[in-house]
Amino acid sequence: MSSSFPHLFLRFWLLLILLMGVSVASTSAQQVSPANTRRCTWVRLLPNRDTTEFSLQDTLTIVPASVAIDGRSVAYDSRSGRYRYIRPTTRFPSPEPGQPDLVLPGGLDSVLVCYRVLPVQLSAARYLRPRRLMDSLEFLRRPFGLEDFTVKEQILSTPGINKTGNLSRGISFGNTQNVFVNSSLNLQLEGRLTDQITLTAAISDQNVPFQPEGNTQQLQEFDRIFITLTHPRWNLTAGDVVLRNKPDYFLRFYKNIQGAAVEVNFGQLPLGGFGGGAVGPGVSNPQLFQYPNASGTSTGTFVTSPPTVPVNPPAAGATVPLPPDNTQTVTTVTPGTGVVGAGGGPRRPVFATTTAAAGVAKGKFASIDVAPLENVQGPYRLRGPNGEQFIIVLANSERVYLDGRLMVRGFDFDYVIDYNQAEVTFSPRHLITRNSRIKIDFEYSDFNYARSLLHVSHYQQVGRLQVHANFYRESDNPDNSPNLVLSETDKSLLRNIGDNVSRAVAPGAEPQDYDRRQVQYNLNEVNGVPVYAYSDPPDSTRKVYNVRFTNVATGQGSYNLSTKYPNANGRVYEYVGEGKGNYAPVRVLPTPIQKQLATLGASYRLDSTSTVFVDLASSDLDLNRFSPESAKGQAMRVGYTIQDRPVQLPGLAGYKLRSSLDYEYTSHRFSPIDRYRDIEFDRNWSASTSTTTTINGTAPTPKEENILNFSLGVVKDADNAIGYRLSRRYRAGEVSGLQHWLDVAHQTGNVQLRGSLFVLNSEAGRRHSSWARGEATARYVGGPVVPGYAYRFDKNRVALPNGDSLTSANYFDEHALFVQSRDSARTRFRLDYSYRRDQAPNPDQKALRERGRAQTWQGTMATRLGSSQEFSLLATYRDLASLDSARQRTVLSKLDWNASFFNNLLRSELSYAVATGRELKRDYAFIAVPNGQGTHYYAGDTNPKNGQQDKAEFFEAQTLDAQYRTHIKVYLPTDEYILAFTNRFSYRLTTNAPRGWREQPGLRSIIGRFSAITTVTLDRKTTEKNLGSRLNPFAFQTEDSLLLSLNKLLRNTLYFNRSNPIFGAEFTVQQAQQKVLLTQGSDIRNLASQSLLLRRTLAQSLTGRLTTSRTIRQNASNYLVDRNFRLLQYEIAPELSYQPTQALRFTGTYLRTTKQNTAGPELDTRGTFDEMGVETRVSQVGKRTLSATTRYVRVGFEGEQASLVGLEILNALRPGSNFTWNLNLEQRLSNGLNITVAYDGRKANGLAAVHTGRMQVAVLF
Repeated sequence: MSSSFPHLFLRFWLLLILLMGVSVASTSAQQVSPANTRRCTWVRLLPNRDTTEFSLQDTLTIVPASVAIDGRSVAYDSRSGRYRYIRPTTRFPSPEPGQPDLVLPGGLDSVLVCYRVLPVQLSAARYLRPRRLMDSLEFLRRPFGLEDFTVKEQILSTPGINKTGNLSRGISFGNTQNVFVNSSLNLQLEGRLTDQITLTAAISDQNVPFQPEGNTQQLQEFDRIFITLTHPRWNLTAGDVVLRNKPDYFLRFYKNIQGAAVEVNFGQLPLGGFGGGAVGPGVSNPQLFQYPNASGTSTGTFVTSPPTVPVNPPAAGATVPLPPDNTQTVTTVTPGTGVVGAGGGPRRPVFATTTAAAGVAKGKFASIDVAPLENVQGPYRLRGPNGEQFIIVLANSERVYLDGRLMVRGFDFDYVIDYNQAEVTFSPRHLITRNSRIKIDFEYSDFNYARSLLHVSHYQQVGRLQVHANFYRESDNPDNSPNLVLSETDKSLLRNIGDNVSRAVAPGAEPQDYDRRQVQYNLNEVNGVPVYAYSDPPDSTRKVYNVRFTNVATGQGSYNLSTKYPNANGRVYEYVGEGKGNYAPVRVLPTPIQKQLATLGASYRLDSTSTVFVDLASSDLDLNRFSPESAKGQAMRVGYTIQDRPVQLPGLAGYKLRSSLDYEYTSHRFSPIDRYRDIEFDRNWSASTSTTTTINGTAPTPKEENILNFSLGVVKDADNAIGYRLSRRYRAGEVSGLQHWLDVAHQTGNVQLRGSLFVLNSEAGRRHSSWARGEATARYVGGPVVPGYAYRFDKNRVALPNGDSLTSANYFDEHALFVQSRDSARTRFRLDYSYRRDQAPNPDQKALRERGRAQTWQGTMATRLGSSQEFSLLATYRDLASLDSARQRTVLSKLDWNASFFNNLLRSELSYAVATGRELKRDYAFIAVPNGQGTHYYAGDTNPKNGQQDKAEFFEAQTLDAQYRTHIKVYLPTDEYILAFTNRFSYRLTTNAPRGWREQPGLRSIIGRFSAITTVTLDRKTTEKNLGSRLNPFAFQTEDSLLLSLNKLLRNTLYFNRSNPIFGAEFTVQQAQQKVLLTQGSDIRNLASQSLLLRRTLAQSLTGRLTTSRTIRQNASNYLVDRNFRLLQYEIAPELSYQPTQALRFTGTYLRTTKQNTAGPELDTRGTFDEMGVETRVSQVGKRTLSATTRYVRVGFEGEQASLVGLEILNALRPGSNFTWNLNLEQRLSNGLNITVAYDGRKANGLAAVHTGRMQVAVLF
């Protein structure tokens, strides 16, 4: 491998920065702190709303990016100058149609907003002399003002509309390739068409959709194409549209479509709107009152993870304001002004809004439960409802729920997602255990049938009456299946099965002509059973089949993936016996589906606090449009609600009454579009989830259902409330039970008490469920720190009616102690300890026995070390003693440290994380594409001559010639995971000497000219169980069989006179290693280099450069050993440039390269290269640029040219004399119009010359 020099260099810099950090931190307390620019203020939240818009007022200019609540940044609208805060609580649909969703209060009714200000008020007038001193007689002179000196190149002028982007068209041709035409359009528009109509558009002709990385909270959807026209009374959008439902109890959806949507408004929007706008799938909670528990989250969902520690605590000396009084210190924006009083107050004006949308759906909705693994953060693979193993999730369509709580996407938040691989990985903030409940809703790309979508809605208010109506339909076209080929036999099968879609299964084998580019099978007979068998080489004299295999679950199939043919260009399946495999030679035929739902609702406000309502719905579900059958159902909901009515009873001064009563009925064939109930609704009834899907992704036929809910409670604030709820549910043959919910909050002095209790008695089919769960917490908030205790229990006994058989899956009690800092502390921290004891039925299911005991220690901290360092830490240790498995100890941590020293002369950025995850085994194959669009080419049947295209016969293209770019390499994920311990380490160090030292004599003058940048990135996954090796990011060996995956990058560059135009030098040390786990074995790639660059300006028009380097390129595979190599390469490259004028430059180059293979089967392969080149460049700024280059390469080579090592060394050249030349012209024809003409030629020894020409015209907008 490479020298140990990079590691010694790295350790030296790490030791240096640690010593400097200690010395600076020890003296930072003695430094005079700068003026404090951090300020905090309380913002009162809107009641019963999860979103509050507000504006901040300050005598100085506020930095919008610094505004944060609990350490999290707040969205800012620069046009209105307002901030938007979304309350991190749950919500559930209001029982009154057309009213805001009921938001469960989480914590105080106000939040502490902290921000930073600039030392000046930018909006204040600034001048050298007051304008009143200006001579009034000089009125002919132009008054003071701003001028725009920017010149924007554009071929079309559109006043009032800002536009950016370009349009290009090009053509490419040559004597070894066909004519290729390419085009590109990227245009963004924003501005006003009239005084009242605003235009916003993004137009592109990109054919391949771009999926952003799912590691940030906000996504940049670069491939979205749309045109939007906005008017105060209406708005119209065409193109890529995201549809969300308006407030409606039964209708919930979130869809990405290509089509159009229009919304028209009449009158003035009522107070609070119709539920605050569009919402996603319902996240309700059966509790009427909600408050923080010991974990800092809300009751109703029991969790043990602590809250996020803000990364920006108040600065030293900052004054933390007291809780708000009756005076509002900020401006809170509340839509609408009309209020309806109980005693005949002013009536609300008439308001109506109508929406219509139609288009083609991009994807299909799915909701799945993910089985968690003990201490495994991920990745967890998402599957399609039809059993699809490999799907593409539409960006930003996912909703991830952990233990009933909606997670936030982002590397620094709760989870990250790979949309292309459909894999979800949880961050160290949440420890995933076998008791975790993971449920994910998402949309995935599905083009089996063209799916049309239609949605129409109307919402109207007249006085106290609100009515609304919705119609939604999505329908597959059975006559249009873009990605599905159905034969007449397949269509006949689909017509005959009716709505029994589980029978939509067809044979997976089709007889085909022999094709060496595909993996094909012969049909044999084993013990009287027809078996498809792959042979190498294949028997082309017999009938061959293209066979499609489907994963039908473990033990349900007869085939498995084969490992006997690692060189086959595709997956090979082998017969293992009936009922012994996971795959079967069948294919599932997706059926065209139609879903339709119509809803009608009305509500009437009796007074300012009470409302009666009714909701009606009618559904029509057709599971197979090839068949005329369909299922129609109805639903109804009626009730009343009382919200925040003052209580006129002794001892309850300041309390407000909250109460509701509703009844819901659904017929046995009612089918909603998407789930409209709480994510944990069925679990709370000990019932199987209603979203369990069949083989074609449809929910099982619903049954008639009756639900009655009643709630009553009083609330004063977040610390004083009591609420009770009663629910009765009857679902014929499945659920018949009664729920009781009780929540209590009370504060006595400095002691805060919280309690919640849930009791269920239910008959679920032939089982009886007796379930009780609860939580009691106590906190003392009167000291410098806040200690507390919490007790949680969850005891669900599920048994047969006679009581002699237990099937409970959830039975535990837990004790937790914690201590945390106050909200106003400079250093925010929290320490938790919990002890949990689980029980499960014994083997004969007669009684409960202990299943395991878990102890968990967790700590979080975030602080500032002085004025220039930020430090945050999250650490978790879990010790699980389980009865049915070995003892498990889990370490989970994340550390971030950013620091700067000596006035930013030394900057350090460190990120470190440790977790337990999984590594996926991957496979790859080469797929043919149109010539010129690939990355590899097929070299012929040489390895060995078996008549098949094997993986070892494909090589990476070394030139741009279309004949060498005929295939692409595609990685194929599998379902094979290996548990692994993950370790991620990222470090960046930037050092600069003080600029003043350069002017001083002696040693300082020399040191002042040096600077350096060091970057270290390590990401590894290993099965090493030694704790020291798991925590040490540098403890690895790539040859170690325990190392599953590795991505390593070490780079250090030392500069001398970096910004000096006369003389400078750079010395760079770099090492990059990658190890990939494949189904056949593993691949290792290594690149290590050391290079030195010297530059010198010899005269005003003469510049010289000298580059020397040593490079090692290595490829090591444990399954294709004949392709292993280790190339040692030396280079020296002098260069001389002569520039007599600003428009003309001549450059002469010489490059001497030696390459030698030092490992693998071809040790004697070597090559020497002598390259001489001349370049002439003519550049006229703003008009044209012309460059011409000619190179001569003399190649000396020893070895086999057609081998992989030979191709790597020659790099598309041949032994002997080689010539290359090119000519490029870039001409500016007019403002924003450019034309580019390029010609390339190449003449290798013994081969005909290759000529390629390209021309492109581009228009800048």
